[in-house]
Amino acid sequence: MKKELEIGNNIKEIFGRKRIGEIISILDDNNKDPTLECIEVDPKELKPKERSVGQFKKFKIKLSKVKIYVPISDLFKKEKLEVGKYISYKKGGKTIYGRLIGYLNNQEGLYPHSYDSGEYNGKDLLQCVEIDPGAGLYRRLDSDGTPRVFIANSEKCKIVKIIDTDEHGNPTTAIRLDIAPFFK
Repeated sequence: MKKELEIGNNIKEIFGRKRIGEIISILDDNNKDPTLECIEVDPKELKPKERSVGQFKKFKIKLSKVKIYVPISDLFKKEKLEVGKYISYKKGGKTIYGRLIGYLNNQEGLYPHSYDSGEYNGKDLLQCVEIDPGAGLYRRLDSDGTPRVFIANSEKCKIVKIIDTDEHGNPTTAIRLDIAPFFK
């Protein structure tokens, strides 16, 4: 099986020191097993490691001694509930879709801590504008012309991804919601 690596990919050394690196060049010394020139990176943050004089740590290694490295933390990274994100909310037996516009505290009269910290704290309620997923994400309006607003509990919400292509991968002008939600 031939490994398809490109400049910028992260690799992990299989044998020896088991360093993590980012490919900066592929040397054309051997067609079957070329040498990779890499900058050593921290496995958790994927930031380059530096020597004491301010230069990046570099190493060379053969293609046969590496594998592609994907940090586990990136695979299971959870989306954050932020203002502007689209959500699906189970209300009763039906699902409604909305866009997060703010946070509300469970206790009346108190200022939510999510605004102080700049991100959702996991305790506040979510204030959302209801949207129509089939008609270009337009806000749903009440009979008097004002947008429908609902309050959601984060345990019943899931972040949804916006898709602007049809089933065949062709671009469309109408935007719709993907029913398969991201991690919340």
